[in-house]
This record gives sequence, structure tokens and C-alpha cells, in this order.
Amino acid sequence: GAGLRYKPTPRFGLEADFDFVGGTDYQGDRRSESAFTLNGLFFLNPRSRAQVYLLAACGWSSAHVDNDAQSTSVNYGYFGGQAGIGLELRLSRSLALNGDFRGFIRSRTDSLAQSQPEFTDQNGRSTNTSAGALLTGGMTLYF
Repeated sequence: GAGLRYKPTPRFGLEADFDFVGGTDYQGDRRSESAFTLNGLFFLNPRSRAQVYLLAACGWSSAHVDNDAQSTSVNYGYFGGQAGIGLELRLSRSLALNGDFRGFIRSRTDSLAQSQPEFTDQNGRSTNTSAGALLTGGMTLYF
């Protein structure tokens, strides 16, 4: 993925991210997904070379799933949020390395969400909500 980070003040930052992922999903189907996230960042020690920050965000994503065994394709839409903590290590005035840990929760928003749940367990319980955690890393160029 890629993102843009803007810090209007030493303590506060805004970040917009666009991410792509593809592979095999939990149910063994081919899946590709794209996501757009808007993050608010709060830097706890903005004058330090190693800056700790908290983040909170909302985001939208879409997924395309192909089930080759049943010759079907499905598109999903999601809305959700995330929160986490990170560390930005300033290497120079214009370059920093960053890494963070983010927990997320999201729910389906597409037109079939009410009638065709995405997940059903062996007891017949179903849901369109999923949650997880991400460990991310990157480089920030300030200008």
C-alpha cells in the first residue's frame, strides 16, 4: 500500500492510506481486496527522535472473491474502524521510519449483507463482522 501523512502541528497528524492485498481467504477461495483508510495520529513525545503515537481511523474496503469449485464470483463492501499505537524514528528532518500495531473491526455494507452472511460456523451462527490485528511498517518522507 501507500499513504500520505500530513502533520499540521508537532502533536497531530493526518494520514490517508490506500492498500491492496490478494491471496487465498479463510474459506480457501481466491480473494483480492483494496482499502482506503483515514487516520488521525496523536504524537505523545513530538520533540523526540523516537516518537510514540496513537492512531484512530475509519475506512472503507471492497473485496472480490472467486470460488473456482462452484464457478462463482462475489463482491463485498465494508466499513470499519481501527485503533493502535506506533513508533516513528526520525532519521533526518525529512525522513523517518515508522511501524505500528493496529486492531480493526469492520462490517459488510453491500446490498447482499442482510440476506447472505459472509461467515457461518458449524452451529449455523452467521455474521458479517470481522476483526483482526495488523503490524505495519514503512518510511515517511517529509517535505
